[in-house]
Amino acid sequence: MTSTSKQKSNIMKSTLFAPLLSLIIPGSGQMALKKPWRGFTVFIITAVLAFLVEWGLKYYEIGKMTIGGWTTSWLWIPLILFWLWNVLDAYLISKQKTAPVIVAVILAATVLYLIAWIVTDINLDRLVTRFDAAKTVATKVVNPDYFQVYSNGEYKVCGWKCLWEYVSAKVKDEPAPLVSLSDNVGDIFGRKGTITATWWEKLTRGVQIGERIPGFETGKLIETIAIGLMATLFSTIFAIPISFLAAHNIMSHVPGGKLIYYIVRTLLNIVRAVDTVVWGLLIIVWVGLGSFAGVIALTIHSVAALAKLYSEEIEHIDPGPVEAIEATGGNFFQVIRYAVIPQIIPSFLSYTLLRWDINMRSATVIGFVAGGGIGFFVLETIRVGGYQQYAAALWAVAVVIILVDLISSKWRNRILEDKPRAAQKTTWSKIRSLIYLILGVAAFIYCWNVTSINLKNLFNPGVTFGRLLKDFVSIDLSPSVLAGVTKQMITTIMQALMATTLGAIVALPFSFLAAKNLTGKSRFSAWIYVITRGVFNVLRSIEALLYVAIFVYWVGIGPFAGMLALAITTFALIGKLFSEAIENIDTGPIEAVTATGANKLQMIIYAIVPQITPPFLSYLIYQWDINIRMATIIGFAGGGGIGLTLNNYFGSLQYHKAGTVVAIIVIVVAILDFTSAKIREKFV
Repeated sequence: MTSTSKQKSNIMKSTLFAPLLSLIIPGSGQMALKKPWRGFTVFIITAVLAFLVEWGLKYYEIGKMTIGGWTTSWLWIPLILFWLWNVLDAYLISKQKTAPVIVAVILAATVLYLIAWIVTDINLDRLVTRFDAAKTVATKVVNPDYFQVYSNGEYKVCGWKCLWEYVSAKVKDEPAPLVSLSDNVGDIFGRKGTITATWWEKLTRGVQIGERIPGFETGKLIETIAIGLMATLFSTIFAIPISFLAAHNIMSHVPGGKLIYYIVRTLLNIVRAVDTVVWGLLIIVWVGLGSFAGVIALTIHSVAALAKLYSEEIEHIDPGPVEAIEATGGNFFQVIRYAVIPQIIPSFLSYTLLRWDINMRSATVIGFVAGGGIGFFVLETIRVGGYQQYAAALWAVAVVIILVDLISSKWRNRILEDKPRAAQKTTWSKIRSLIYLILGVAAFIYCWNVTSINLKNLFNPGVTFGRLLKDFVSIDLSPSVLAGVTKQMITTIMQALMATTLGAIVALPFSFLAAKNLTGKSRFSAWIYVITRGVFNVLRSIEALLYVAIFVYWVGIGPFAGMLALAITTFALIGKLFSEAIENIDTGPIEAVTATGANKLQMIIYAIVPQITPPFLSYLIYQWDINIRMATIIGFAGGGGIGLTLNNYFGSLQYHKAGTVVAIIVIVVAILDFTSAKIREKFV
């Protein structure tokens, strides 16, 4: 047989063999044709969809139909079509072609979203039939309890209409009812009253510790700010040394360092996979309810997140200075001091400010379980139906978070600016530094007192803490528990999927309105830009856990309410990220398309969309990753999913089952984190 005939024979074999392989095992034909990632992706998608179809039929009767005496799901039809597409794809690859991916995406999405729709209990009728409830809660939310009016012998909440009438009457010099700040303002921001003396009052006022004395009662919002600040400070202190242990380029120079590196990296990934609220459930058994528990929970999660960011920055330093110090005979510590640290200071400061921003948001919800800060206040007001008091806290949180965001962004930009430093400090700069130091020390002392940090409690855990840890690590792997936890975990993933999809679809058109290079060219469009960006900033400043209360009132308790809460935060964050991506596009294609006489819509389709598709995909994957983590806790406020299951297990002291939930969360988050990272690398 000639070489040509052998080649033709091999081609024929591969043309028939690859599709046959893919018919038996989806994706195997693509792998045989040296398309490993394509084949692996097809195999995983097919396996996941097949599991979901059977699971959905078993627990929710999704797509149930009976043929003779055989019960199955009609969702197998699009899955079989996906399977056949996989066979066609293997055949076309053998001929140096590929099947259209859009067909596979549509078929897979059909199965996935139909299951997600049922699992998350989406019922659009409720948005209409319970619209009166929505109007009621909306009216209360836009009329927060900041002012009170004395009428008919009692104090009532004075909303904006009441306040306007009061101001109008005063301007016209007409009689008006007495309007004053409400007691709710004191609860949120603080008031004069009595406090329990601490060591600081003993030092400054000469009273006994524990004595009740006149003073300023700290408001829940101030307490929340203190929790965020203390957690950021403590986590930074602990994360810096840990980050060196988690940096591969550093630990590879240390005997046994690689083993330490892998252990530390694994621990960091496990710790940061568990949300702060979940850590709070464990910590309250350690030190009891209160702000101190919130500080510890936030610190634990922040240490893991910051150490990972710090370590990655260390791994990306310029190796030149390191080699130069080593060439002069410098030891390991001299290399760290003179070659590594000078390179990482700006980025470390930037990441710390970013973490402060994140911690302030997390501090607003940690009180749901730890009992401190504005989260606890919100939980209590919701329990008694005080939505106007809840609204006052919500608006206050939004303002504080927006201010923190602006301050941290401004400081980060200044830190990362490549500007030469002044050669010598002036007298004024030295005085200013001293003032900052004094203010910093005063703020630290104040926050220490406000958060009730007690190191004795830290080293003297509660009597049941040991039993809790023992039960927690002795996870329950019984089939009934695993089945229930798996069911709720899938619900949680579906919540995140639907929220990401819905939020992104709604955010897409608004992101064009919030892009300054597309708007802002006239007074009218400039106002559209300002309003849209303002809406994004306000909505994203509030954690999804705080939104759940609104949607529970509207559509009822369950995963639908949780999905809508996640969709709101997704809309705000994705809208902002999308708009920034649009602002960073190259103007050349726009000018070229516009020069041909194209209208606005054509300019967007042909000049903007091709440029923004890669970052849009990256942001979608990133947001889905965030939503998976957030969906694990929204059940604490009635949003359904795995959070509700975990809360129930903790509430009933079934810590071994709670350990099972946390273990599943860690595994799922780690897998999805790895998967999303690989997808971004491959397609973005």
